[in-house]
Amino acid sequence: MKLLLIISQYAPAQTPNTLRWIPLLNHFAELGHQVYVLTTKRKGISDLDTQGKIKVYRAGYNTLYDFISDLINLKSRRNETGQNSYDGQLGVGRLFAEKFIDKTWRKNYWPDGSKLFLKAGIKTGLKVIEENNITNIISVGLPFTPHLIAKNLKEKEPSIHWHMDIQDPFSYSKEFWVNNFKKYEQKNIEAEGETFKLANTISLTNSTAQDRYVELFPKSASKIAVIPPLFLNLKKEIDSDLFLYNQKVHLGYFGSFYKGVRSPKRFLEFLVVLHRKDPSLFDKIQIHFFGQQNKFSTPLLNAYPEIRRYFILHGFLDRNKSLSCMKEMDVLINFGNSTDYHLPSKVVDLLYMNKPIVNFTACNNDTTASFLKDKVEILNLNLNTASANDEKQFLDFIFKSRDRKNPDLNKVNDFLTDVIGEMYLNQIT
Repeated sequence: MKLLLIISQYAPAQTPNTLRWIPLLNHFAELGHQVYVLTTKRKGISDLDTQGKIKVYRAGYNTLYDFISDLINLKSRRNETGQNSYDGQLGVGRLFAEKFIDKTWRKNYWPDGSKLFLKAGIKTGLKVIEENNITNIISVGLPFTPHLIAKNLKEKEPSIHWHMDIQDPFSYSKEFWVNNFKKYEQKNIEAEGETFKLANTISLTNSTAQDRYVELFPKSASKIAVIPPLFLNLKKEIDSDLFLYNQKVHLGYFGSFYKGVRSPKRFLEFLVVLHRKDPSLFDKIQIHFFGQQNKFSTPLLNAYPEIRRYFILHGFLDRNKSLSCMKEMDVLINFGNSTDYHLPSKVVDLLYMNKPIVNFTACNNDTTASFLKDKVEILNLNLNTASANDEKQFLDFIFKSRDRKNPDLNKVNDFLTDVIGEMYLNQIT
């Protein structure tokens, strides 16, 4: 098989999609398949380079912000670890870029912010197909742009097997900003319907998303399969470098926040109530946030001065370092999405860690709660309806005396690279 993966970002970017697909592609290459990647440009990296056995082609830009960053030589790059913790103190160049994009580009682009990848991706994709006799294409979204690139390539080369890998839905994902739904809702549905007709096979991460797509595009139901999140088994142990006071209970959240989908606001309000009732509580706990902050989350995290000193922002860490820090936590925290059709990729990390988890839900059919049910010690709390009983449950749970458990690889055997890779190969070969 000669496989071309179309993805909006690739290494050195670290996103849920890259963390999934880099090990899968390396696995396919080890099995003897010829693997190529079509992705977006990144300053300081050649438009054609080789990573291991994989040849990577770059064309167009992931976002207008990335284009402007290259144009005015901004050093801070989103989705690169170690430098992208948004602290609210923007330089003049970045401030101008973000305001300009918000007021103009984001209100009108289609299909999404990766539009600058579309034409360049089609042109380069055709070249890659011709030069390498590509037999299979996998497109990864969101964003939806890689699927549109693949659709154009499939139309020009009908014999190619095209697999759509939908990590996050497009046309019905109104809660998650993709584009201006008020303006493009019908166009989104029509465009995704066309891709479903033309794609040979399609994968989703959970059955709820599958059910919605079957209802929306019933004629394509037989093409759709569920392929769950992947757990990347790290062979290298890294020191966390965390200094933790032993007399405190350490609670850690690992991930990002998104306006309309995943917010820390209710949790912070919950902490304020606990603090007012018992200020001494925060001499006993320490809350840690690991992840890439943004212009939505940073103001919220700084908006409650009475509790701000009780949590630490560690920034965006490399996955190896992030997992090492996760191992040091006493209790893990998760914030559920307001949607019931997104399954966070980190659920397999939570399962592997084998630690007690407080899962703050935002909808009735929380996907993380469903995925982890009966697999770990978990307390699910809906902060939209928080009560005094919820406060007691939370405190009882985090202060409960329990033996510390080690991570358990057996819990994630069904989500390892070779298992998930075989699921994809069964779809595309």
